[in-house]
Amino acid sequence: MLESFEYINSKIKSADSILLSTHENPDCDGLGSEIALYYHIKSLGKDCRIINCTEMHSKYKFIDPDNIVEVYDESCKKWLKCIDLAIIFDIGNHNRLRDISSLIEDCSNKINVDHHISRDSSFFSFELVDASAPATGSIVWDFLDYIKSEVLLDIKVANALYSSIITDTGSFRYSNTDSKTHIIASSLLKIGVDTNEIYQNIYENRTKSQIALLSHVIKNVEYAINNEVAYVTLFEKDFSQCNATLSENDGMSDFLRSIEGVEISFVITEIDKNMFKVSFRSRKKYIINDIAEKFGGGGHALASGATVKTLDPDKLADDILFHLEKRIKNGN
Repeated sequence: MLESFEYINSKIKSADSILLSTHENPDCDGLGSEIALYYHIKSLGKDCRIINCTEMHSKYKFIDPDNIVEVYDESCKKWLKCIDLAIIFDIGNHNRLRDISSLIEDCSNKINVDHHISRDSSFFSFELVDASAPATGSIVWDFLDYIKSEVLLDIKVANALYSSIITDTGSFRYSNTDSKTHIIASSLLKIGVDTNEIYQNIYENRTKSQIALLSHVIKNVEYAINNEVAYVTLFEKDFSQCNATLSENDGMSDFLRSIEGVEISFVITEIDKNMFKVSFRSRKKYIINDIAEKFGGGGHALASGATVKTLDPDKLADDILFHLEKRIKNGN
């Protein structure tokens, strides 16, 4: 790990223009990681930009008080094609960068920092993957601590990293939480992180339209495979009827997983014409990231996703259930 830190540090020091990015529909882990490293790189006087392929959920914007996170558009093309270094966080698969992926393909220095097992090593020139880390943000904290970066004393960095860690550990409830996780959290609290404010921003900020969407989910949830699986398919018309945005679907798969007797949940969401996002969740009994990989996605063992192009979402649901039924019958 320390050799990896030395390598990344040397690449940052030698680069002039640096891209930081994360996967589509970014979560707090990817966002917090890129925001924290941005402030370190800017402290070195580098030309650094955070450019993500899709916009963050409005409830996460509190971790970006300086509005440093950009969303890709055509005006970014020229700069992206000329970068010296790209550092990508929490990605799983480079295709989750969408348009950004092809624009940086010729960049000779592309680094992947992640806590997911990589299935995509050929795209990157170097990978720092620690599957034992509870969050990518904890790896970034380790890196900044190792190089003695003064930005670790910045409350904006502390808020970003704390948000990264609590979301990917389920507020320290998931099995990936260990003693070091709490040590990192303690160090961030000493800087002044307001835990109640962060928790409320992330978990207690539901809109009325999101509640309407939740009501629709409850009315339309389906059960399968001895009721161990709960799932729902959401179409554009459903969001329109609820006056909800796509981002307000966040947390629906977690809600379905919380139903008594349900071990695995998934939500299929129409995100564009013939394009559907699948969000998988599992309690603990069954691993589901390899099933997400069968549909071009990936992620954590118990929380994964995929984006699928299909003309037939019903068949997509049936295909997912086919793989889940084999998993459940095998008992793992």
